[in-house]
Amino acid sequence: MKKIMLVTFLIFCLVVISGCSFFGYSISNATNKQGNNFSVMPSTLIDASNSASQEELIAKVSPAVVGISANYLTTQSIGTGVCIDSNNYVLTNNHVVEGANIINLYLFDGTSCNATIVWRDSSYDLAILKASKTLPYLKMVESGKYSAGEEVFAIGTPLALAFKHSATKGIISATNRTISVDNDYGTTNLNNLIQHDASINPGNSGGPLINMRGEVIGINTVKVVDAEGMGFAIPVDTVHPLVKNINADGYYDTAYIGVFGYDAHLNKIGSGKVGYYIQNIDAKCKNLCFEKGDIILKVDGKSITDTISLRKILYSHKVGDKVFVEYCRNGNIYHTYVTLTEHPYSYKSQIIPAY
Repeated sequence: MKKIMLVTFLIFCLVVISGCSFFGYSISNATNKQGNNFSVMPSTLIDASNSASQEELIAKVSPAVVGISANYLTTQSIGTGVCIDSNNYVLTNNHVVEGANIINLYLFDGTSCNATIVWRDSSYDLAILKASKTLPYLKMVESGKYSAGEEVFAIGTPLALAFKHSATKGIISATNRTISVDNDYGTTNLNNLIQHDASINPGNSGGPLINMRGEVIGINTVKVVDAEGMGFAIPVDTVHPLVKNINADGYYDTAYIGVFGYDAHLNKIGSGKVGYYIQNIDAKCKNLCFEKGDIILKVDGKSITDTISLRKILYSHKVGDKVFVEYCRNGNIYHTYVTLTEHPYSYKSQIIPAY
């Protein structure tokens, strides 16, 4: 079967920085348990549920969407983000901002502001930024509250910020899709994705997929380049508990259970149980009793139906928490306690004023 080639929307553009003065903030990976320093007024929720037309709906939600310019030493990445919390947190793709030392947001009213990375997860390709300016925000919707055939639209800044806040419309083609993305580090599996046919282009990466009530259901991340109308978005389910932790502490160290895998129903050799199939175990995580082929069924009594349900539970916990895990091995049910550790790629942020 012909392999489907996928491309992420990360665009690197060479820029000349010699003689340029950047007024903003630089970001380092140093630990900062105090959170970030931006002090801005809480924002307001946009309610577009009673919009009389598509035009009114798009006009209402667009101010919550931002263009993103993430600057590196001599390169620039362009993408999109959306404000999803009253504390001016902007959700986007990790690959849009990873490694950036200066991040600028381009707002709907034509102004711009700085942002800093608060949290990111390279394995799930999501990141949360803190804007230095007050932004209105949109409500996020969990999986199960949308389905194939539902109308959706995407807002983004395609083609290197040339067409900021462009809106395109389509339908949800399918849910719970799994795809493989080839990149410089090998092949990465993305699970539980929303497939849709709203037109997306380079620069849309990190932008919201929005339903006809003005609510965010996903973050656009990849498209099939040799097919028409096949785009994919990451559901925003996992972000709810994560944002709660960030609001409480000003930061979040990603909790880690020490295993790698995918939805159990995707494993044709397995028992057919619904859960999280363990493909590999991190050798650095000591005292784990899991084996390859085990299927995680429950964590703290909550059913694990797929990858996203496991992530959602882990993001609700903190490093050092002990969780009770039920798992299946060769048809038999076992139980164990696991102390969550810090994710090996956990991001820690610190804002340092640039002079």
